[in-house]
Amino acid sequence: MRGRFVRVTQLIEEFGPFQIGMPHLKSLDNKLWEIRVSGRAGIGRGIYVIASGKRVVVLHAFIKKTQKTPTAALRIAIQRAKEAQLL
Repeated sequence: MRGRFVRVTQLIEEFGPFQIGMPHLKSLDNKLWEIRVSGRAGIGRGIYVIASGKRVVVLHAFIKKTQKTPTAALRIAIQRAKEAQLL
């Protein structure tokens, strides 16, 4: 799963975050985005924000256990984005 996550981040570097889309990337709200990968261990997600210019900051990565993105994971990502003054 880690290798797939790295591959998606390489795609973001190569093509930009707005050129990739589903199934690899998904918008969660106006500022937060989700990297979506799957593997034998389950479904992995990384919540990130697009900072100034071309900078992408991954705020939180986790293994998803339910259908919906856990609110605790969203809270962690939002808190980290605010601490880094990205939101």
